[in-house]
Amino acid sequence: MNRRDLLKAGILAAGLTAAGCSKFDDKTKPSDEKFDIIPKQTATYQFSSPLPFNFALIDEMYEYNKTLQKSKVTSLYNNLPMPYISFLEENFQSNRGENTDIKSFDDFAKYVKYAQKKGFEFFYVLNSPKPFSEETFKKHEKDFYNLLDQLHNIGCNNIKVANSQVVDIIRAYKHNFNITLSTSFEFRNIPQYQNMLYTAKSIKSINTATDNNHNFRFLKNLRKEFPTTPIELIVNERCIYGCPGRIPHASTFFCIWDCYGLLKKMGHIAYFCKCNYVFPWDLEYYSAIGINHFKLISFPLRAKFDSIFFLRNYIDCVEKGIDNMTVNDFFSGIYDIHDIRTKNDVKLSEIKDLFPDIRHFVKFGSKCADICGVECRYCFECAEKLKKTGIFE
Repeated sequence: MNRRDLLKAGILAAGLTAAGCSKFDDKTKPSDEKFDIIPKQTATYQFSSPLPFNFALIDEMYEYNKTLQKSKVTSLYNNLPMPYISFLEENFQSNRGENTDIKSFDDFAKYVKYAQKKGFEFFYVLNSPKPFSEETFKKHEKDFYNLLDQLHNIGCNNIKVANSQVVDIIRAYKHNFNITLSTSFEFRNIPQYQNMLYTAKSIKSINTATDNNHNFRFLKNLRKEFPTTPIELIVNERCIYGCPGRIPHASTFFCIWDCYGLLKKMGHIAYFCKCNYVFPWDLEYYSAIGINHFKLISFPLRAKFDSIFFLRNYIDCVEKGIDNMTVNDFFSGIYDIHDIRTKNDVKLSEIKDLFPDIRHFVKFGSKCADICGVECRYCFECAEKLKKTGIFE
């Protein structure tokens, strides 16, 4: 048999095997079992909040914690604000507002140390996803390493990061920092986390992208893959599902895509329904799959806020329920939405069942990326039902 005949025979044999002589190993198949979650709180809900540059507000958080049964505020996060941190020229960390009271690292550190004495764990936020050149890093290298030294000196050993370059630089430096993968990494699949965590052992916790807040198959498998790694979700960020500007939003204030421009096209209620909020009454679904860490963002931005109303209102709903909350207080007090107002003081309990239901996402949330707005218009239908109540101005 010549070479050509041998090749033909090999190809034919391979084809027959593929057609029916070989079966896919059942052990390698994805599970076909019906996916469901029975809601149940399995541990104390641990909340993370921005660190206020205000001793009285830190005291308020500390005293508030004493009143809680289901929840605790366990960690605080922040970074040096503008204009002081301008010497880094928007590299390495996100710009989250200005605070002219912070004129030095010591001005910042006094609040960190005070919060630590009150029992709060502190995370410094170096979570700009913006890539940088070697030339840029060399320009800021001395200041960057000085910042790491200063953080180490005040006992801050936790850093949130959203750029693999920063991960590698921190890991190679002399201090042993615990690294959190920030939301701003915008990882959307399990292999991204596998590849990061299995090559960087200093990564100790995960903050998932908000677009995955309702993807329960993803979250359950992430928990299965990393059973002891804290996984944290942002619950109240006002950014629409599928925002094309997530990376520049976390990188710079210059020329960023205006996702709020969609409000004019969609309307405020539809926009609300399309945000991947985690409602306070839904935490049991996350807890049931082993996720009990949740992150709140502040209003105004974390560089300078003078009230913890966003934290109190959300956690009060978790602790006490929603019977005494109005729709207006819910929108403005938890999500900083002042564009949606009811004509009267309507109770949240009267319309809550018209909001997007978490049970829909338990069933279909893993498909949102493929079918949203095309095969599925569930969230838009929820918005239409809310509009038809006639209670909104």
